[in-house]
Amino acid sequence: MERNESQNWQGIERKTQQEFDEGLNKTVGQIMCKGISGGAICFTGISLVYGVIALATNYGDRQNNIILLTLIAAGVLSGIYQQIWFNYQPLITKLSYLHRFLGFNVCLFPTLVAMALIGGWVPNMTQAWMSFTALYLVILLVTTLIFNAMFKKEEQKYKAAFEKYQASRRA
Repeated sequence: MERNESQNWQGIERKTQQEFDEGLNKTVGQIMCKGISGGAICFTGISLVYGVIALATNYGDRQNNIILLTLIAAGVLSGIYQQIWFNYQPLITKLSYLHRFLGFNVCLFPTLVAMALIGGWVPNMTQAWMSFTALYLVILLVTTLIFNAMFKKEEQKYKAAFEKYQASRRA
């Protein structure tokens, strides 16, 4: 009885320590990443407030304020699309990564085009819009190649761990 109770307390202590450790930054890289993310969120919030107030009071250059707000809107919407297509459980379990990736880009590109039109990001010239689209496609290609390489490395790690597990089960 005492042994079971002792084991229960040890399990609870381990779980509590693990939950506590998950919130801590253990490396300089983690600290930097969270600091940059927090700073970016603060900057976005401050810029949003400034842009709205500047537009409402006709402060500064109107076009610059519109550009600022459309950039913020594009950033926020791309983050929302990312969460929906890559972290929303019902989609993750029903759609392949390729389908989710395509869905994300089908949502993101029209959003960027709309924000570019509203914000005047791109001059009203065919060549400029072709360049805008080509740049989007190049960025899409590069990120696709990077993510595929990362996923292949992860897949190899999982295969190696699974093979090690299977070997230990046979022994």
